[in-house]
Amino acid sequence: MDQFRFEPQLFSFRAEVIELLDSQGYVWLINFTSVDLLHDVFGLEVCGIPEKRDALKIRGLLRKLLKDWPYSRLCYRDESRDRGWKVVVFRDPERASGAFLET
Repeated sequence: MDQFRFEPQLFSFRAEVIELLDSQGYVWLINFTSVDLLHDVFGLEVCGIPEKRDALKIRGLLRKLLKDWPYSRLCYRDESRDRGWKVVVFRDPERASGAFLET
């Protein structure tokens, strides 16, 4: 993991994900609270998803859109500003902490 890595291409992927979510009826601040960049593993996370079924659907959508990103994770965050389900998809394996080793 390179915590100081910066991947500017992720901004265009973020825009694609937001557009995809919108086209599928997912509304920002209702169905999710943020789409964040994960530079260190070349990935994205969609946070603050209230319903698990929506999180599962969103993960499926992201895996179809980002076919070359083989890693994903779904988890629930109870303590944060983005309370709810979080979907993480990323291209590069996480090496140092093992935080994203679930696929």
